[in-house]
Amino acid sequence: MIKKGLSLILLLVAFSASAVPTDDIAQVLKAQEAAWNRGDLDAYMQGYWNNEKMRFVSGDKFRYGWEETLAAYKRNYPDKATLGTLKFTIKEIKMLSNYGAMVVGRWQLTRAKDKPGGVFTLLVEKIDDRWVITHDHTSD
Repeated sequence: MIKKGLSLILLLVAFSASAVPTDDIAQVLKAQEAAWNRGDLDAYMQGYWNNEKMRFVSGDKFRYGWEETLAAYKRNYPDKATLGTLKFTIKEIKMLSNYGAMVVGRWQLTRAKDKPGGVFTLLVEKIDDRWVITHDHTSD
């Protein structure tokens, strides 16, 4: 009986270690970074909530909706040269609840002629058992 109990405890510990929300959230950004660097904006957008209420704020613009955001990315980054190579640096992931987190970090593009960068604050929420970005505030 003790051996069974110990096995159950070890199983629960292993399960909890693999289910750390901050790791899952960081993985969303890693997948986005990889998709961007492949030139696949459709895959990049999988990190966002596919809903008309998803919000993207940058500069003096408020953009609402997944489709509108994808269209804007495709207009602003029409080819591999403009996409460059993206690098995210996460500074903090702060859990706000079991279903929400704030992510703060830096973004950096490396392109042939320039190296733009800036900061971002994301609201990431667990919706339909997936962590997705519901609000993105990115600046230069």
